[in-house]
Amino acid sequence: MNTVTANALVLISWAAVVALVFAMLSGPFDGRTCETTCFSLLYWGALVLAIVGTLLSLKQCCFNPESGLFSKIGLLLGLGVSAILIGVMVIGLFIA
Repeated sequence: MNTVTANALVLISWAAVVALVFAMLSGPFDGRTCETTCFSLLYWGALVLAIVGTLLSLKQCCFNPESGLFSKIGLLLGLGVSAILIGVMVIGLFIA
């Protein structure tokens, strides 16, 4: 896999997180078009895409010494979205 694929996965993951936040803040639970199944699909989909994209970016950065700036930016973006999603999961496990 190349840098473009890894960065695309990370950016799609960020888009899914933004869609998830907008769906959660769209109003009262009874009036939402996106309910529990939709939320879980967006959450787990974003987490899987973030982890796969981050691992691919990490592979590019570690095993390709000539990897460019886009590989490193993709790695940082992937680590960020992965940390946010895993943090939400850990908070949900210990608070709820």
